[in-house]
Parts: sequence; structure tokens; C-alpha cells
Amino acid sequence: MSESTLSVFIFIGAVGLIVYSVLFAFKKQPISSLINLKKVLFPLSMSTLLLVGLLIKPLSTLSPLTTAQLRTVGDQQTLLNLLTTTQNRDGGFGGPFIGVPGVAEDQATPSSQSTNTFVDTNVQVDGIKEGDIVKTDGTTIYYASPYQNFIKVLTVDTNNFVTLQEDILLQTEDELVYTESLYLTDDFLIVIGYRYDLQANECTNYDEEGAIYFCDYFNYWQPTGTVVFIDRLTHNISFSLRTDGAFMDHRIIPNYDENDQLIDETLFLVGHRYLYQSNEALRPTFMTDTSTEYLSYDSMFYFDNDDIYAMTTFVTIRIPNLDNTFDYKASALLGTLPDYKKMYVNHQHIYLAQSNYYWTNTQSYQTTTIVQYAFSETHIDYVASGIILGVAINQFALDEYNGFFRIATTETKWTYTLDQLIWNEENRTITNRLYILESQLDQNYRVVGLLEEGLGKPNESITSVRFDKNKVYIVTFLRTDPLYIIDISNPLQPIITSEIVLPGFDTYQHPWTNNGLVGIGYQADENGWTTGMKITAYDVGEDAREIQTIDIKDYVQTSLKENDQFWSYAYSEALWNHRAILVSVQDNIFAFAVNAFSYGFNDQEPYDYSYEYHSYYFIFSIDFDSDLPLSEPTIIHHPSSIYTYVSVDRGVMINDVIHTLSNRAVISYSLSEQAIVQTLNF
Repeated sequence: MSESTLSVFIFIGAVGLIVYSVLFAFKKQPISSLINLKKVLFPLSMSTLLLVGLLIKPLSTLSPLTTAQLRTVGDQQTLLNLLTTTQNRDGGFGGPFIGVPGVAEDQATPSSQSTNTFVDTNVQVDGIKEGDIVKTDGTTIYYASPYQNFIKVLTVDTNNFVTLQEDILLQTEDELVYTESLYLTDDFLIVIGYRYDLQANECTNYDEEGAIYFCDYFNYWQPTGTVVFIDRLTHNISFSLRTDGAFMDHRIIPNYDENDQLIDETLFLVGHRYLYQSNEALRPTFMTDTSTEYLSYDSMFYFDNDDIYAMTTFVTIRIPNLDNTFDYKASALLGTLPDYKKMYVNHQHIYLAQSNYYWTNTQSYQTTTIVQYAFSETHIDYVASGIILGVAINQFALDEYNGFFRIATTETKWTYTLDQLIWNEENRTITNRLYILESQLDQNYRVVGLLEEGLGKPNESITSVRFDKNKVYIVTFLRTDPLYIIDISNPLQPIITSEIVLPGFDTYQHPWTNNGLVGIGYQADENGWTTGMKITAYDVGEDAREIQTIDIKDYVQTSLKENDQFWSYAYSEALWNHRAILVSVQDNIFAFAVNAFSYGFNDQEPYDYSYEYHSYYFIFSIDFDSDLPLSEPTIIHHPSSIYTYVSVDRGVMINDVIHTLSNRAVISYSLSEQAIVQTLNF
């Protein structure tokens, strides 16, 4: 008998038991008797509980996919009502808060303006531009050191010699703009950044006679997202757009004609804006040099089951080719906090995965609302949505291939009672899932394939995901690092084909040639405590295995190793930001900056405690035809300064020279000469 058939029989039986209980009690016994009242209530309550148990699905049996109904806000009162409902309902998490808020082809690219070749930013999808703090076309390097309000413009000649041309000061309307990311087109240098607005808050209290007896007044700075288009010939600002929120993610998407010729490009921005009920407008504001506009309530949308503490804004700006006409379009989706949102973009679609956190009196769990949009020239059209279980770790956990959307999630479920809130492994259940979904004409999804058995050992969470066409690599971690190799060539039946177990875990992987895979992540001991940074080479073919692992801290150069007690630690932005990695499969290069700390202590009198900090750039040559694919690293050291903190931010490869950039210098290393060929101090 099927589960649904059994449920029908139980339902009918429960209803019959209720009717029988009531009729029997009232027919045989006086209702005024307390004993007889119990005879009525006991079978009635038990039958009712049985019936309700069938109608209310427990958290443990939630469907892996449910529908999500997109609705329009329409007016201010609806928005206020939604905020109030979210705050008062059972299941929301946090807020509203007031505060500051496919495998890319990494080939060397010929420049349209010179004979130099260069390696572009490491991106998720080939042809979809992602912003970074360094951009080049092979002739010019634009470098925006973090937390600065200027961009260094460096020229590179055909002999790979670098010259500092100028610093572009970012200032509009007498206000400084601080850089977060850069984009480069043929005509424009595009700055994604923020300004700081000075906000005033005043709270005044009056006594019965109208006199002020208490006054609290303070100021605070709030960042606001800003986009600046700079003409590459004149370095003048051609257009700027300012919002009252912050930008969370962005891409540049090309637009081609029927002959695959580039027509133009569109900058797509995903912003975040906190909602304040004290704010009368409650709407995002967009300001240009000539206008200030509020987003229409008819351009705001929401889903019934989502948390509503903030607003995700979508802005598209067409990047002009021949004319100088800029226009933008905007809409918004009510939802959760910025850290709970992940975005995947390819040439056809944009996916937003928005996580929701819920709790009841006995359990807490998470869901993710997936929203799919189709990109058409300068606007996006809603395609489909659905709600799945768990949370995606980053954009690489999302992917689309052959019409199917794939996403890997981790669901952490806590079981507790209100009088005993104990958070330990005994009352925690972690489930990792791989979904393969397909959008339908009714704007919902259907589950094509689902893998949730065997993906991770008990209480392990996903730490990295990489899709590679019909394969996916998923790493889970608690104390050791199983790398799961999953065959998804049949979307209906994803299969784990191999499992590689080793200490530590990867946070990013990059597919290579000859069944190679390069992973970067954290080294860890047998108890799961991280001890530093590592890089690993895997064979992900039929004989799947770890080939080689290099512990980065073993290469930290320090004079403190002679101490009685010595400890060092190394980390890199590359651990959480794939754009910080210089990758060229064609040139067999995998490189990234490393920050290293060393501590030394002598326990002989007089006691001596020493500390060192170094900033390096590590360059690895990768060759999966070799027994040991990872070369010994070439290490470029940017000397520390007693006057300022020095940090290597990026490396840019032009021709066969890697130019490493820090906030103090450019140090250029020639791969062919295997030597430093230039040092340019700032």
C-alpha cells in the first residue's frame, strides 16, 4: 500500500473515530458528569491529534522542493504590512537591522590595442565579466588598492616595462568614492564603489511642562553604492549613478547579434538595502547628475514564504558603444540579509539564491528560494522560482548546463526544547544535497535529480563546489576532507563515482587538463583544527586520488625558526575570493598572494618574544603529465615597511611576465628568465 493511500485510510479512520466517540459519549452518558466528560474528550483529543498530524507536515519530512509565488508590492502600505508580518510571525531570523550593511577558459587574451597578450580575471563563466581591483588590456594596468579613493594607471610597453602614468582621484560632487571593483571595456573604466553619507539621529524627550529633559544626538556614516564610468582616453567621468544601498554583486553581460558579433554590453548590479520602518519612503533612491528618482512600488516584488528584512535591488545599465547615452532600469525583490544571497550568471540566465532561516519550538532549519531571470538586452524577465532545503556556500554551488539548473546545499537542523537550549552535535543533523532542477511553463521548478545519500560523513558541511559540465566536485568537512567526484551525465540519476579523503579541506577548485584538478584551501590536523593554507593536485579520472599537497607555511621565510618555540600561519584572499587567483591553464600557471605570520619565543633568560609579518606572491607551475604536478613555488617577496602596512593584492600576467602589485610597489617576474626584471616603488 502506498504512503498516500495509507494516509487516506488513516484520515477516514480518524474522522470516523471522532464521530463515533462523540455519538457514543452523548448517547450513553450524561454530559454533566466529569467522568463522562473525560470519556468524550480523551478519544476526541487523540483522534484530533491524529488528524492534525496528517495535515501538518513535520520539519523532518518537508518536501525537497516547494513552489514560491511571486507577488507585487504595489504600494507603501503593503510594504509596511509585510515588514510587520515578518517581524511577528514564527520562523523569521534576524532583522530588521539598522546598520551598515561553468568553467571559464582562462586563456591568454590578445589585446586590441597592442601585440601584448594577457590573462584576464579568473571568472566562473567564460565571457561573463566579473569585477576585480585590477584590470588590464595588455597595454594598461588599472589598479585600485582596497579602501582607497584613487586608481593607479600603469602602462606596459612591448618589452614588459611598467611605468606609472598617473593616479585617478575618484571624486564626484565634492565627495570621495572608494573603490570596491573595476571593469574594463574598450571605451570605459567602470568603478563599482561606495561613498559615505553622514546620517544624523536625534532623540528628544520633553517633560509635562514641555521642557527638554533628555536629548541624545549622534552621527553615523553609512556607505552608499556608486557606479562611475570613466572615459579611458580623457579620464573624465562620463556618467555616474548613486544609490542609497550597497552593491552586493555584479557582472557585465555581452549582447550579440545573430552573427555572434558584439553589439554592446550591459552592467548588471545586484544591490542591498536595509528597510527602516521609520523611513517614510522605504524605497530605493537612484541619483544621477541630473535627476533623483525613487523606485516604483510596482517594481518591487516578494515571495510569500520568504523572510523580509531587506531589499535586493536589480539595476541594469547599458554601456554605450558609439554614442554617450546612458540609461538604467531598476527593480527590487524583498528578502533577507546580504550574506544570505548568492548569484550565478551565464549568457542566458541570472539565478539568485536567497536563504531563509526558520525556527519553531522544537527545531530550526534553512531553506533557499531560487529565482531565475532571463536576460534580454537591458532588462531581465522573471522565468521561474522554487524553494529548496539548505543553503548554498557561494556562487560556485550554482550552475546551469544543458537546460538544467544544478545547486548544492547544506541544511543544518537543530532539535531542542525551549527550556533546554543545548547546541551540540547530539541535537544537530546536517544534510548535504545536490539538486538538478528544470523550470516549467507554470514558472515553477521540477526536481529532475536529487542526491542526498552519502554526500558527506555525519555532521560534515559543504566547503566547496565546482561544476565541470557532466561532473561536479564537492568537498565536505568536519575533521577530514572527502572530495566527492559525482557523475551527473544522467541528470535523473547523479552518482558518486569516487571519494578522496585527506586532512583539511578545499575552498576552491579549478579543473585542469589530463583529468587534473587543483584545489586551494586549509590544512588541518586529525582533530579538524586548521593549521594554515594548502594547495593540492588531484587525479579525478578513473583512478581518483590525491597526487600532491603543499603546505604553504613550510615556505614562509623567517629568521625566527631558531627560537625554542616557533609557530607560523599563512592565509590568502584566494581562500574566499576566486578573483584573487591568477590562473592560466594554457600557460600552466596558478598563482596567488599570501600573507604570513611568524612567532618565536626563547625560554632562556632573558626571555625573548619575536614576531614577523611578510607579504608574498606564490607562483606555481602546473604539469599533470609529471609525477608531481605542483612545482616548487616561485616566491616574490614585497618587503614590509616601518611606515605602512604592506599587502600584495594581485598578480597580472602580460606576455611571459607576472607583475605583482601591492600598495607600495610593482615587482615584475619573468617566467622565461626566472628572475625579477623590474621593481617600481610607489
